[in-house]
Amino acid sequence: MKLAIISLKSKSSEMIADEAKKYFSEVDMLGLKKIEVNAESKGVEVLYEGKKIKDYDCIYCRGSYKYAMILRSITSALNQDVYMPLSPECFTIGHNKYLTLLELQKNGIKIPKTYLAATTDAAKKIVKQIHYPAIIKIPGGTHGKGVLFADSTESANSILDALEVFKQAYIIQEYVETGATDLRLIVTNDKVIACMMRKAVKGDLRANIHSGGVGEKFTPDNSIREMAVKCAKAIDADICAIDILKGVRACVIEVNISPGLQGITSVTKKNVADEIAKTLYDNTIEFMKKKKTEGYNGMLKEFKINEGDDKNHDLILNLDVKFGRIKLPEVLTKLSEFRDQDEILAKVKKGRIIMKRGDK
Repeated sequence: MKLAIISLKSKSSEMIADEAKKYFSEVDMLGLKKIEVNAESKGVEVLYEGKKIKDYDCIYCRGSYKYAMILRSITSALNQDVYMPLSPECFTIGHNKYLTLLELQKNGIKIPKTYLAATTDAAKKIVKQIHYPAIIKIPGGTHGKGVLFADSTESANSILDALEVFKQAYIIQEYVETGATDLRLIVTNDKVIACMMRKAVKGDLRANIHSGGVGEKFTPDNSIREMAVKCAKAIDADICAIDILKGVRACVIEVNISPGLQGITSVTKKNVADEIAKTLYDNTIEFMKKKKTEGYNGMLKEFKINEGDDKNHDLILNLDVKFGRIKLPEVLTKLSEFRDQDEILAKVKKGRIIMKRGDK
């Protein structure tokens, strides 16, 4: 089987690619910036370096919020034919902090009280009414960038003036006291494969490792595990990271669909990249089985045949004849129930072949 990882070629993507070589016969790293998606009436085509992308069995797309549109477009174009762990909608939702929170709330997952303001003036009206301290951030951004702490209306207004340069909406969120710590969990399918507690450096409330936070191994209880898995399902992601505040009552603050792996691998001493690579492999096998079954059922439906029907059927088909060999269409093989190593008896006349299993 063949795997492509489309990304900005980060260290984490390279870690996954290296581990995936144990499972896939071919693993390619494709630069996200070299991808094009062309749409016309006949269909959608994905190009890499100006040429049609190769046929893969699995494609794992990773990248920052800046590339959400191209990531969604790639996935939308290919996910019916190739296994992809993230749905097209996942890139729109997962790369926007507020849309993520809306999706989580819709699915009954606890989140901090959060406001969204489209303009600086609107945001300044909100900060007059809220309780402090509070967190102010922008919908896009990673590694704790664009996340600031306000302890009064005055400081909130100063922050809003500073964030205006990003030309984005504002997210204003109630502060949950956790001692400047949060939990980062990596989820694959319905399983938490790694977890660490992150603690901010003195004078900073952002616990992100990229912002200087320090991580330590943490064993989450069942309620935290269930919350993380429920989050992944809510945004339709087979692989992602969940950030949870464990205060008086746990709540989710963010979901990361292209999580960094170096920090959590170092802290937990787990081979997280290998777990992700194996998930890609296992899910690809299941996807291919399902695709094959659905394709076969579609053929039966086309010929108005019920599965398990042992009646004789007259079918009109085009045979694949190459180099003097006849390859039977899958529907004929399935209906005949021929198996590997079966002894087949054949009667041949010009324009006619009658075949039956030797034990019949």
